[in-house]
Amino acid sequence: MTKYSLSNLKKEARLRGRDRCQHARPDRAAVPEKFSYPRKPVTMGVPVIFRKCCCTTAELLGDAIRQYTEMTGIAPFDWEHISPAPEAYQWQMMRDDKFYVVSHGFDTMEEAMAAKAKFDAINRHVNIWTEEEERENLRRHFEQIEKESNERVTYDGGDGRGEMYWREHPFFQEDWRDYCQQLRRDRAAVPEKFSYPEKPITMHVPVIFKKSLGGTEEQLADAIRYFTELAGIVPFDWKHMEAHQSKLKSPDDKLYVVWFGFDTMDGALATKAKFDAVGRSVLIDTEEDEPGLRQSPQTDGEEEQRAPNL
Repeated sequence: MTKYSLSNLKKEARLRGRDRCQHARPDRAAVPEKFSYPRKPVTMGVPVIFRKCCCTTAELLGDAIRQYTEMTGIAPFDWEHISPAPEAYQWQMMRDDKFYVVSHGFDTMEEAMAAKAKFDAINRHVNIWTEEEERENLRRHFEQIEKESNERVTYDGGDGRGEMYWREHPFFQEDWRDYCQQLRRDRAAVPEKFSYPEKPITMHVPVIFKKSLGGTEEQLADAIRYFTELAGIVPFDWKHMEAHQSKLKSPDDKLYVVWFGFDTMDGALATKAKFDAVGRSVLIDTEEDEPGLRQSPQTDGEEEQRAPNL
């Protein structure tokens, strides 16, 4: 006679329930990497409540991100689990529900309102705010904290400065608009190629840029910056691989390869491990490998080679 443990019975019950779950389907969306693009003047936040069911939160979030990307035409730059949920939403929630906000950035209020109209059409509430409104809300919030606790509040604007006392950050100075505009220009600029002596070992990093995520130059600049941080050295070259365009799922996508040089295999493998840790495939070759390898990047697993989280 077969004996079943309590854990096995619970597992089977979950699996049976999953077959009947309204969300279950074979093409479930995984949560993508966050696609960081320069701070936009207008932000649209989409609040979403995930009800408890047989799906994981990651599956529900992945589905929501895919749906919102299709509706807005751009990927969100951020999403966040907020707990406790804002009071305005708590009455709608049950004990095990989770509250998230998915954020999209726009260059103009007209673009944001056009996207909002699509959400209004399916009766989904969204919030829209400008950089100025965000700055004012943060200022009041930080001042209130200092008033109540005498705490020295820090702020990290994601501009590479790191955390600093909020009153000293450029975002809260009188010329904050110039700071935001300069930050956008800096983020969109592709750096000059850094030429260094030829190395015996090359690491190839393929990356696919999606049209829905913005301009190719902006995405390439972000990718180079991110890969440089991971590798600890600058790449010596990057190139648009036009010959492999037909292998991509969308004709609007673009495949690039970014190349790094190393003196030793140990150094290359140590860097490869950092890319492996974030789920990004790379290829390593030496001077003795077949010529022309630089022209034949691997494009398998396309979804894993998209522009990175920065």
